[in-house]
Amino acid sequence: MQNAKQISALKFLTNSAFALLAMMLLFSCSKNNVEVPDQASNLAGQSPHASSRTSIVAVPFETSEFVPCANGGAGENVQLNGYTAFVYQIIWTDNNFSLSYHGNDHQVTGTGLTSGESFVGSGGFQGTVMGSWVNNQWVGTTIQQLRIVGQNTVFKVNYKLQLVVTPDGTVTVSTRERTVDCN
Repeated sequence: MQNAKQISALKFLTNSAFALLAMMLLFSCSKNNVEVPDQASNLAGQSPHASSRTSIVAVPFETSEFVPCANGGAGENVQLNGYTAFVYQIIWTDNNFSLSYHGNDHQVTGTGLTSGESFVGSGGFQGTVMGSWVNNQWVGTTIQQLRIVGQNTVFKVNYKLQLVVTPDGTVTVSTRERTVDCN
């Protein structure tokens, strides 16, 4: 039993590291909008030289979650695959920033590794953050909920995500917590 928990923890860490690496690589690919005066004027006390970036990225994911209510209540690991589409816009100056973000999970499917039960998932999150730089960055959190529906089982995977914004407009997202809730 201890070996299974260690293997599960290792899979979680490996999958999290790959997902974080993919997000960091994809977030670095962006389209810069140099002249966006109407959007930049939303920042209070901003200089006329505000910068803006709008990015759209698709981050694939593959993870295995232990679901205690699956397999007739005996519990089982459910393998999930899909991708999350992120859209974010950041406007920043030397003093402050505004970040709007939206994420949707797409083509999420899963399979119970013991029962073979098929699952389909959906979910998303959005928000807007305005702030000023502290120690050359801003750190905040957001919650994402992924709802998974099978023939016999329904559950949610809740993610607590950390957002880090730096004055050059770089946005980094990482998973801080994951929990599975059965309905």
